[in-house]
Amino acid sequence: MRLRSLMALFLVSAVLAACASGSQGAPSPTATGSASPTTSASPTPEPAIVVTSPRPGDEVSSPLTIRGNADVFEATVSISILDAAGNEIVRTFTTATCGTGCRGTFSKAVRFEVTETQSGIVRVYESSAEDGTPINVVDIPVTLVA
Repeated sequence: MRLRSLMALFLVSAVLAACASGSQGAPSPTATGSASPTTSASPTPEPAIVVTSPRPGDEVSSPLTIRGNADVFEATVSISILDAAGNEIVRTFTTATCGTGCRGTFSKAVRFEVTETQSGIVRVYESSAEDGTPINVVDIPVTLVA
């Protein structure tokens, strides 16, 4: 009887060992309910111009400091402020700390004048090297405080 119990135990052990060794080549199951990190083949490129200040909806007064970072031709960042009617009340430019092919920071205090508090747009853009038209335009809706 003891021999039969030992043989049964041996047989069960052998079967379990065979099952365990057979699963080594198979992929292991993944846990459900947890997301696996994924890598994108090509990361989304950052826009040519990123404005960090002012933010959309800000109430701004003169002088208004406009900040951000950019990768633009010859590091030239153009800036306009438009009033509620869409009229350009200021046009200026600044230079980022790095130009074409690299990202640099920029900051410029811009003076403007309005007779009454109104909605407006801070427009930051690159002037096309080909014909000077605005490209890579970033419009930030703000309230211009008189």
